[in-house]
Amino acid sequence: MGLKNLIFGNAKSSFTPEWRNQSFSLCDLYGLEYGIGLSMLLLLLLFFQGGPCGVLAAVQVFVLKHLLFGGEKGDSKKYSPSSRERTKALTSAISEILWRTGDSRGAVVALPTGGSNVFGAGRYKLDQLTEALVLYTFKSSESLLSFISQNISQFESDSSSGCILLLYSVILSRSIRKVISDMDEPQGRLMGAQDYCTQELVNLLITGKAVSNTFDNIMEVDTGGSKKNVFKGIDKQSDIGFLSLFEHYKSCEVGVNYKNPNYPIWVICSESHFSVLFSIDRNLLDDWRLEKKFDLYYYDGLARQDEELRLTVDTTKECPEYKDTDLVPPLELCIRTRWKNAVIDWNGSEPIL
Repeated sequence: MGLKNLIFGNAKSSFTPEWRNQSFSLCDLYGLEYGIGLSMLLLLLLFFQGGPCGVLAAVQVFVLKHLLFGGEKGDSKKYSPSSRERTKALTSAISEILWRTGDSRGAVVALPTGGSNVFGAGRYKLDQLTEALVLYTFKSSESLLSFISQNISQFESDSSSGCILLLYSVILSRSIRKVISDMDEPQGRLMGAQDYCTQELVNLLITGKAVSNTFDNIMEVDTGGSKKNVFKGIDKQSDIGFLSLFEHYKSCEVGVNYKNPNYPIWVICSESHFSVLFSIDRNLLDDWRLEKKFDLYYYDGLARQDEELRLTVDTTKECPEYKDTDLVPPLELCIRTRWKNAVIDWNGSEPIL
């Protein structure tokens, strides 16, 4: 009940088919082997409804981190990996996410058993998954990684509910109590309207804390009473970055801790949809001269993307002012929240509008 109350706001709600049928199966298209794929059934379902794109994007960025950079500083690796390399990167990504949410002191993995001794009641609706979980607790990152490696099919198989299992494992690794205390509102939820991931959930997956905002550190607002309102943001430089279309429209602020991550990989938020932007140059953000003109690669596991999408960002030029009637790709607007007024070349690909 605690898990469902935190996710949905009540224990009678259940996950939609978009969530129940989503795993972390990897794409087999040439040039996109690093990507987490999606079944045609889910593509059709998600065209009309919300889904777990926030979870997919968060796992995708950590898969890229391990494929490109091996989790360490140094030269990037080729990102057309073999099947074995992809599975190893997915294993490392899931383990890293869980270990971080457990404050690098422990982690919990929730896996289904197929059976259940729980019976439904008025305040709880059975879903044949939540009540069938067994929880495995780990006190070292090595034992966690080994266990995930042995059970990666539970997350990777097309027939699994890998997204939900990771979501439960992340919450339990952090603890329900800490996730609630992370958020600005004690009644906050991790599932938003139309079953999209909230900002709190995406922050939890990327940084290990379910804070409600994307600005740096903490913001205190004096409302005239004896107690100030406290709004929590990202408290240190993140390994993975985050850029938002909402910032372009001045409805949120993304701080330096997210805009300038340790690795040149960003989750992109365009309205309620999440996708991925990355560079294969590990040193891009370490030398301002490299940021004069550079390539970024875009991946969206839910957009039926079937070929590599490379964008060239030129900060030595300034883009022209747009009229209100001009159609500007939202991805360009997101990129310009990080590299102001940069000129962006789609290199022959059709801009995504």
